[in-house]
Amino acid sequence: MPGVNVTVGAVSGPSAPTLAPSSKYFAVGLAERGLTTEPTRVTSFAQFQELFGARTTYSALWDDIRTFFEEGGTEAYAVRVVGPAATTGTLTGGLQDQQGTPATTLNVAARSAGAWSSGLTIQVMAGPTAATYRLVVRLGGVVVHDWTNLRDPEEAVSRSSTSPYVKITNAGSPAVAPQNNPAVAAATALGAGTDDRASVTATHYVNALALFTTELGDGAVAIPGIGTTVHAGLIAHADASNRIALLAAASTTDKATLISTAAALDAKRAGLFAPWIKIPDEYGGGGTRTISPEGYVAAARARAHAEGPWRAPAGDMSTARYVVGPATVFTGVDGNDLDSAKVNVIRTISRTTRLYGWVSLAADRDNWGFLTGADTVNRVVTEAYRQLEPYLFGVIDARGHLLGKIAGTLEGIVAPMADRNGLYARLNPADPTGPPLDPGYRVRVLDINPVEVAAQNKVLAELGIRVSPTAAIVQLTVTKAAVTAAL
Repeated sequence: MPGVNVTVGAVSGPSAPTLAPSSKYFAVGLAERGLTTEPTRVTSFAQFQELFGARTTYSALWDDIRTFFEEGGTEAYAVRVVGPAATTGTLTGGLQDQQGTPATTLNVAARSAGAWSSGLTIQVMAGPTAATYRLVVRLGGVVVHDWTNLRDPEEAVSRSSTSPYVKITNAGSPAVAPQNNPAVAAATALGAGTDDRASVTATHYVNALALFTTELGDGAVAIPGIGTTVHAGLIAHADASNRIALLAAASTTDKATLISTAAALDAKRAGLFAPWIKIPDEYGGGGTRTISPEGYVAAARARAHAEGPWRAPAGDMSTARYVVGPATVFTGVDGNDLDSAKVNVIRTISRTTRLYGWVSLAADRDNWGFLTGADTVNRVVTEAYRQLEPYLFGVIDARGHLLGKIAGTLEGIVAPMADRNGLYARLNPADPTGPPLDPGYRVRVLDINPVEVAAQNKVLAELGIRVSPTAAIVQLTVTKAAVTAAL
């Protein structure tokens, strides 16, 4: 079918993807309330609380998203998961119209499933002008909507269409306008729904990942607090959507089990992170609370990507701002063993909490050993899809104008990365200060599109990149010389 098709490959010889923000965080989990059929974008923790509710003992997502924003993350997409028998609370009988023998004119339901809806009330008052009405919606006694000067039932339907709290539908009152408007009524509570969370399985969590469509772009994705049962689903989603999967095991997982868990996986777009972390517990009388580390890792990655996707979010770059420390202390020897086994360890270094690794779970260590490689490729692929889309169904002219535009667009994706040292240039040994032999990338379009290709109504393009390596080890040799010896 027509479209932009991008194929990713890897080479170990001379080669050479784009510079753009890629710090989004995609997370799935339980919550008090919130949408379950589409992702919700939030740019602050206050916004997340407004849309997904208060902290609950069963929600790993709440603490995870808070940690993400407290640690410097700026953009997250969340999907709430509920069980198959979840129900939505409604206003019994709806709102009645104004005729002598009242009939239902508006049905009112909570926007999402769960018992939280019992805290919702809706009140009908007379509007400020003749033949109008006013609706006031409260949650926990606090006004969340105050819609006034409504002239007919459809205006209430329209006003509520973007509400995160209530959904109002027209019940089709038989009364003639304006008698079909709702009659004045005291604040009345909706019934309680249920989230059926006891029935939620790993399959429900993994299925929710599909709501994070590729149009939302690249980023990091996680199902915090659930453990190994969702690893395969996260890896498959990351590969299909050009994202990085952040994996964690259970809170009590020991070193040997972490090593065996990593050994069983081969995934270039996924990393395994341990241990769980401690955060402040303002809701439990002080002290700390232990949570899964994905939100912290996603935030460290977001901060690093302010420089570019080739920047590893580890070491000093990842110094925690909110996290108190790791819940399990791994020694330096443990850290080395885990790192060699492709497990990224969170450690206390110089009395600060830091992520001390950014390795992938790929078997191909030469090409995909660090997640910086997959992150950079993901960014390039995402930009290529977006920026090449306007050329679809363009005219392939004999003078190569379209081909030139495509080549220029691809150059525009990777050249800024090379300028910021995100791509590893090959210098001329004879003139290391002069122009490089190659800038760390190669674009081919004009020379690979003979007329036979044009006759198939397609354009071929190739883009190779060489991602700059990461200084994971700084090795210093100190030699002691005698007083009389030369250094």
